[in-house]
Amino acid sequence: MALIELRGVSRRYTLGAIEVRALDGISLAIEAGEFVAIMGQSGSGKSTLMNVLGCLDNPSEGQFFIDGQDAGQFGPDELAALRRERFGFIFQRYHLLPHLDARGNAALPAVYAGVGSGARGARAQALLERLGLGERLHHKPNELSGGQQQRVSIARALMNGGQIILADEPTGALDTASGAEMLRLLKELNAAGHTIILVTHDPTVAAHARRVIELRDGRVVKDDGTPAGHTPQALPPAPEAPQVQQGGWLRRWQVQWREAVATAWLSLQGNRLRTFLSMLGISIGIASVVSIVALTSAARSTFEGEFQSVMSGKIWIWRGNNRLPPGAQPPSFRLAEIDALRSLPGVASVQGERQLPVLLRHRSSDANLNARGADGNTLYERKLKVDSGRFFNAYELSEGAQVLVLDEQSRKALFKDSESPIGKTVLLSGSGATSGGLGGGDGSSILPGTTPATAALPFTVIGTVKADTQLGINFGNGIAFVPERTFIQRLDSRPAVDAFSVQMDFTQPPEEVLRHIKHRLVALRGAENFSSWSGDSEFRKMQDVTAGFAALFAGVGAIALLVGGVGVMNIMLVSVSERTREIGIRMAVGARQGDVRLQFLIEAVVLCCLGGLVGVGFSWLGAQALNAAQDKLAVTVSWSALGVAFAVSSAVGLIFGTVPARRAAALSPVDALARE
Repeated sequence: MALIELRGVSRRYTLGAIEVRALDGISLAIEAGEFVAIMGQSGSGKSTLMNVLGCLDNPSEGQFFIDGQDAGQFGPDELAALRRERFGFIFQRYHLLPHLDARGNAALPAVYAGVGSGARGARAQALLERLGLGERLHHKPNELSGGQQQRVSIARALMNGGQIILADEPTGALDTASGAEMLRLLKELNAAGHTIILVTHDPTVAAHARRVIELRDGRVVKDDGTPAGHTPQALPPAPEAPQVQQGGWLRRWQVQWREAVATAWLSLQGNRLRTFLSMLGISIGIASVVSIVALTSAARSTFEGEFQSVMSGKIWIWRGNNRLPPGAQPPSFRLAEIDALRSLPGVASVQGERQLPVLLRHRSSDANLNARGADGNTLYERKLKVDSGRFFNAYELSEGAQVLVLDEQSRKALFKDSESPIGKTVLLSGSGATSGGLGGGDGSSILPGTTPATAALPFTVIGTVKADTQLGINFGNGIAFVPERTFIQRLDSRPAVDAFSVQMDFTQPPEEVLRHIKHRLVALRGAENFSSWSGDSEFRKMQDVTAGFAALFAGVGAIALLVGGVGVMNIMLVSVSERTREIGIRMAVGARQGDVRLQFLIEAVVLCCLGGLVGVGFSWLGAQALNAAQDKLAVTVSWSALGVAFAVSSAVGLIFGTVPARRAAALSPVDALARE
């Protein structure tokens, strides 16, 4: 059985509306161990025939057998396995990878055979030393002469055994001495048992072969035939170079990953400016997403935490609602009604809200404010802290002293920024307005039964307070706090209140507590003539709103990441176009389509991951600068953010690297090799 057999093989190309027959019904057989020269002028089809013989191209018609197997029935990966395990190529233009040294180029076929770096490096070195390149192992192709580069390509052809050596015009780019040396090496290889198929247009070169096949217009016009007495022989191992054992699928997978990562790194180093610009796009995208997420998380944590500390577990009730008939004046809350709520499950305490609109005057400054009764728990309950001076002492609270404490808004309304209000006397009188609801005035008329002060009463300012939260929550007008006993004795002596607050003990759900409160009040008052506001309910609504804003801002940042991903895809497409010949070389030495896809995907992922890490670094530096510039928000870039950024970067590389990788893997080996 012949080692190689062609039966009626034709190869047609379509150039526009013209069909070109490069091969036309060729039939021939080549035995193992032959030295065959395929000769012909340019356009005769000899290079096309070599491509078909080397499984770089598929015939349009006919059958092609290797050791009795019909190669026309093989898929791309099976053809790649044939090239990897049975063939070795020596090209006229050498086709060495410029970023690899001589040993790396020679060892390349063993990468796709799953051979470890140590074993393939040892064999490559032995082959190069055998070919006289022992001192040039670590030289790049541009540091080698033409003859030396061709010997590197011979070592590469022998790396996986090279049972069949296909040499395409191997002397065409060499001087006379180097060409003669090349032919001598080919004869030595043939004598060692290798099947040599030499493609040339030079009769003097073809004369070194033992069999000459001449082509013209895609047909065989002369074939000397297998030499008489030729005996096919098995290829013995070369004693000068240790043989390598090809690995299984797992070993090949491991070797491929390491090689792909190393190749990706070399490729990125070889195009530093382009790599930097691509990484910059990804870095900006990742930094945008991480920074926005960090900022929104910090803002949400601060805002929600402060809001919850102020509002959590509180329910406010005040008389009146918008469902009452026009002109209806609901009664105030009697103290007995408030006492009846204290026994409800889930209620920790009930605090009456004593507040009236008043006019405060200091010298020529007037301000319409709210006077509010205060006790020893007011600072804690309202999340306030003393800003200057002091708060009420026990004596002032029990004896009803005419002293008051101003909040920030009321202090600014009465005093200049440079003026201290402590110890100053202000006049307090009724303003003719009432709060009309929880926490602030709305200009409604004074409610029946209210007896606000009409004569100006002197009060001494003993302190100022401000919000003990970063939110600075303040409803309505400014507030002047007076002792509760003073409020009852001097401002409003009614036993009832217009509003009160309930503090829950969290033993019951807030909705259930509010439902019980409403039910009890309706039973006591005969109608639902009041309004309510639950801090927990509003807090959940606020959380939904802030979560929506956070998602919106993250989406805006993701747009920058999308732009960076498109940039990576564009760069990778350009890389595929620039490295088409490299792809062809790798396929010629046995790389499968999956190997090529993996290589370009890993390059895209490595590029994006590096950009992602830089982006996280930018975000971290920005967070440190922001924290140093202010103390309102504590912005942090956590390890989880680093992990998410790494995952997102990898996903961007995979998504936007898929199209370039698929395009690279879909290239035909013969077309890729033909491109410059």
